[in-house]
Amino acid sequence: MPHRLLARTLAHLQRLIAFDTVSSRSNLALIAYLEETLTAAGLRCLRVPAAEEGKAGLLAFLGPRDRPGLLLSGHTDVVPVEGQRWSSDPFRAVCREGRVFGRGATDMKGFLACMTAVAEAAAGEVLPQPLLLAYSWDEEVGCRGVPLLIEALLEEAAPPLGCLVGEPTGMRVGDAHKGKIGLRCTVRGRESHSGLPHLGANAVFAAAELVAWLAAEARRLATEGRREEGFEPPHTTVNVGTIEGGSALNIVPGHCRFVCEFRTLPGEDPEDHAARLRRQAEEGVLPRLREGAPEATITFETLMVYPGLRADLDDPFARACLELAGGGPVRLSFGTEAGHFARAGMPALVCGPGDIARAHRPDEFVTLDELARCLAFLEGLVRRELR
Repeated sequence: MPHRLLARTLAHLQRLIAFDTVSSRSNLALIAYLEETLTAAGLRCLRVPAAEEGKAGLLAFLGPRDRPGLLLSGHTDVVPVEGQRWSSDPFRAVCREGRVFGRGATDMKGFLACMTAVAEAAAGEVLPQPLLLAYSWDEEVGCRGVPLLIEALLEEAAPPLGCLVGEPTGMRVGDAHKGKIGLRCTVRGRESHSGLPHLGANAVFAAAELVAWLAAEARRLATEGRREEGFEPPHTTVNVGTIEGGSALNIVPGHCRFVCEFRTLPGEDPEDHAARLRRQAEEGVLPRLREGAPEATITFETLMVYPGLRADLDDPFARACLELAGGGPVRLSFGTEAGHFARAGMPALVCGPGDIARAHRPDEFVTLDELARCLAFLEGLVRRELR
């Protein structure tokens, strides 16, 4: 049975997909559309500018700000489409066979369209608690926007009773996900002729030692590390994504660079794993590198970091979400902004339409049935007393 708000939701989704909000580009046109839409419905809106030009988030409030309310949240940015083979324009919503295709349809403009339509409809009702909406930016490149959005939210309103982040879960309630830290390591040694390697300091060798340490650490965590069933895999993981260095076969390389990540179980601090890697570089690798080049360095740049999530399922907000979803909680292998909200003291869960397996792929889609189920869930949640 189609939901009464489905047509309105599809109209929003069509507009949202048409905005090319790849993380490297501006999202201001999309924010302006949402701001105009929600203001016309009677919500009070606050634009939250990013530090960099061309980016912003949006907060919207329905009801008094001094009373704790329900927060619905999602990110406005999407991943690139370059190099992907789409059967239609990725920035034009196409509906066929009960599916809406387009970049961001499942991750996560489908949820943004649902929460916007539900908020418009709720503006004419008396709700048991205020309703708050948060639209963030730069989630796809490390959850960069949400800390500033949370700061602005807590300056403007009472801490919410619960925050629902609408990443695609097939409308199952995600109560936990892993944290992450991504690092770029740069090794600088000294170039020399490869026939006279004692006059140089091989940066690729040094980087390879650190990569080998990371590989051993990945094996150690898989076999000896803490485990938590429900995650796939059920332990903290390590990855080296790219590595590059040197300039020619007959030159001892003076530079090398690689990127790596740790995806950590909830309760672990991703920074602790990064600190162990830095200590290995300082104490185990750099002294040997400096034997051939006292000026040698190994430096690290943090590319992204976000906390894991573990929700309290006895919280009234969690009980309401589980009842409305009609099933038990799931643990998520991907990260979300929910960990940031939880760290700020807000009960947070993840639940939204779509499937993460469709995200970031060509011909990404969300189904009409998933959108209808999300609308029914959100309408039930905004009308539920959460205390």
